[in-house]
Parts: sequence; structure tokens; C-alpha cells
Amino acid sequence: MSKDDVLEALKSGRIDYVRVEFIDLLGNVRGRSLRRAEFEKVMGQDMGVPYAESLVLLDYLDRPIKSKYEDIIAMPDPQSFIIIPYLERTARVLSYLFSPDGTPSKFCTRGILRSAVQKLEEMGLELEISFEPTFYLLKKDQKGMVPSDFGKAFSPEGLMEEQGFLKDVIKYLELVGVQVEMINKHYGPGQYEITFSARDAISSADSLITAREIIRDVAKIYSQVATFMPKPFSDLPGSSMDIYIKIKRKDGSDAMLDPNDPKGIGISRVAYSFFGGILEHIGSIIAIASPTINSYKRFREVITPNLGGIGQERHFIIRIPSNFRESKSLEFRLADPLANSYLLLASLIFSGIEGMEKGADVEVNEVVTTIPKDMREALNVLDGDSSLKFSLGTELISSFLELKKRELESYENYVSEWEREAYLKAGW
Repeated sequence: MSKDDVLEALKSGRIDYVRVEFIDLLGNVRGRSLRRAEFEKVMGQDMGVPYAESLVLLDYLDRPIKSKYEDIIAMPDPQSFIIIPYLERTARVLSYLFSPDGTPSKFCTRGILRSAVQKLEEMGLELEISFEPTFYLLKKDQKGMVPSDFGKAFSPEGLMEEQGFLKDVIKYLELVGVQVEMINKHYGPGQYEITFSARDAISSADSLITAREIIRDVAKIYSQVATFMPKPFSDLPGSSMDIYIKIKRKDGSDAMLDPNDPKGIGISRVAYSFFGGILEHIGSIIAIASPTINSYKRFREVITPNLGGIGQERHFIIRIPSNFRESKSLEFRLADPLANSYLLLASLIFSGIEGMEKGADVEVNEVVTTIPKDMREALNVLDGDSSLKFSLGTELISSFLELKKRELESYENYVSEWEREAYLKAGW
């Protein structure tokens, strides 16, 4: 939608409330609801909505990392405006963040992705992105939160068990312009995977935010809970988020294929350099793609990718799908659904641009780099990655590292029930 389209929609009388939202550093949605008249004033006068800067820098338990903050101004982006179909007379819009003096906020990950996209466009290229997140659908019983069903992996049974929920999710997503290509019953009980149609990078990241909100809300309507936690159960499969990446020229033509590829795969020189750049920074990217302590518990599973390279086998972190010549996309396979999609895509793009500038190359079906085994290792790699820190913003990455290190410290200080069971009577 354009600004005029939004203002026209507000005049229709179908909207009384507008949620003005933004994305914090960890990828959580923050915002407030404005009455229609107030939002019309914000849009008509390009005023923006003020928030405390602390809201961008909260940890998962809503604790700030700084004691002094300025304001930030959320400027609604009319292109992200949607009417929420299951709420009464309510719309939602995503925002770019600015400082009070009008300069872009250094903590606005949506704005950082826009900068990355613009830099790629200067090279005559653009990306098409398709996200494929996994989530668990849970219900509460006497034991606490448990999977909502016990359908087998990729079985019609699971789809049948939750057909009402799944049909409503797809219906509401498509009503707000998020196209679903497929949905399947995944490996774990109550676990589902959904694939979205490819879009440009910013629109795709916006669609993922919208999808997470809709999946969460529809689950509540069904008296259930949807969780994007990477590993909610120690004895069940974790949840991942695959990302399909396609490079195109600005005129829309393909930049991924080369029938004369000397390696015999059909991948273009541009693509080898782009994905070679990603592999050069893979340790840093993993800190963003798998951003929690819990993420790395998923890494221990047999089905989790663990090979640092590009290859056709499913354990390569960048996979060449068997239908590559038709799809013209490669698959990044080690993100999880809690990642900040804007920051993650920006890190992939800036790394890919650096690879193209350096003329990077990579051998196929070979391990060429290592993958961090835990969050501390990944954070240390990111902390030492001066070029990616510069591209994403040194202050932003410093704040991200501080949030993550506090998370590690809190986790390591916590005494779990497992420890009490194992050690309480030790030495008797």
C-alpha cells in the first residue's frame, strides 16, 4: 500500500485501531495500538510514534541492558500495512526507527536490511527469499505444556488432527498477502513446517513477522500455544528455519545458473562468490541465525546440518537442492525461527557482497569451514569479525553481544532440576 492507500483505508470506516509495531534487536515485535484519528495524524503529518529506546534493547525476559536511553521514533511504513482479519476493526503497520533528530536509528534492523538491499542493488542484483520455519503446537494438560497431537512425521494423520487450525492459519495469512506454498506435519509430535512463497528480502522478512503473529494468535483462538523455541523438548526434534535464496539481476533475469559451470553443477560465478562470502563469515552469521543457548541443543541431532560448505547432501549448511536448475535457489539450513530475520538477511547480504568484491570461490561437496558448536563460540567469532561488525553497525553488534553474554551468564548461574537430581546426594 502507498501512504494515500492507507489514508483512504482509514476513511472507509472499517478501522478503529492501528498497531504501530517495530522489531527489537532480538527479533521480538514491540509496539502500541493507536486510535484511528491519532494514526491518521501520524501518517498525514509524517510525525512518527515515539518510544523509549530501551524497548529495542530488551532481553528475552524484557530486561534492558542500559540505564540511560533517548527516544526513538517509529515511522510507519505504509507498504507493511495490513488489516488483521480475525480482530475487530484493527490494522497493523511495521516501522523504520529513527532518532529524534531524524537520522536512522543504529538499532533498526529493518533499516539495516534496507541498506544491505540498496548496496546489492548498486551492484545490479537483488535477492528473492523464501522462509520455511518450523514450530510446535502445544496444549496444556496435567503434565504442563505437551504436543497438541501425536501424528507421525509427514503423515496425513497430523494434517487431519489440526486441520481446523492449519486451514485458518493459511486463510488468514493469504488474506493479508502472505502466500503459502506448502505446509506439512514435521518430525516431532505437534510439530509443523510452513513454506512461504519467494519475495524480495524486506517483504519476505516482513511476511515472516506477520506469519509468526498470525500463527501465535490462531493457536490462542484454538486454546493452544504455538512456540518457535528451537528445542522445547529434550527428547523431541528441534525446530529449524530453512531459507531459500535466489540471486537475480535488477532487470529480473536469473543470476544463479551457468550451464558452462566447470564444476558441473550449473552454478554461476556470481553465486559461487556470493555464497563463498557467506561461508567466509559463517561463524559470525551463526551467532545471528541461531541466537539462543537453546538453539545449539538442536545442533546435536542427527538431522541437523553440520558440514561447513556447499553441497547436495542435506548436512551441508548451504544445500544445492536436487531441483536447483528449476528453482534457481540455494538453501541456507542452520537458522532457527527465533532469529531476527532482518539482521540475519542483512548479515547474509553483506557477507555475500564481500565475497563478490573479493571474487571468492568455493569447492562443491567439500567441507571448507567449521561451524560453532555453542553460543559462546559463535559470539566470540562474531566479536572478532571486524568487517561484518562494520557493515551491520559496531554499536548494534556490541549491544547484541552484551544481550547474549548476559543471557549466557544468567543461564550458567541457574541451578537446574537435573543438577539437583544428579548431585544432591552425591558423596553419600
